[in-house]
Amino acid sequence: MKAASAVLIQAQRQMTLIGLPVSLLLVAGLAGVLGFVLPVVFDFPVLVIPGGIVGFVVAWIYLVKHQRINPNHDRELLVAPMFWGSRKGARLLTTGGRK
Repeated sequence: MKAASAVLIQAQRQMTLIGLPVSLLLVAGLAGVLGFVLPVVFDFPVLVIPGGIVGFVVAWIYLVKHQRINPNHDRELLVAPMFWGSRKGARLLTTGGRK
């Protein structure tokens, strides 16, 4: 599968696990880990397990909803910020073929 195909984007779908591409599943997992860590940091040990589960489930529902609306949501969420934040200097965008 092509990662960002401009032709027939609906015909080529990414591999998913429980409804999310692997990259977005990792984002939901990080939200779950954050739900485990924050109660420990703020000394609420009773909320460790429920916080992690709720963090993962809420992130998973949010990401599945947006992924169904826009199949390219994972690239918009993860790749675009890396492009714009990769350099500190000015960036010149030109049209194709012109110099």
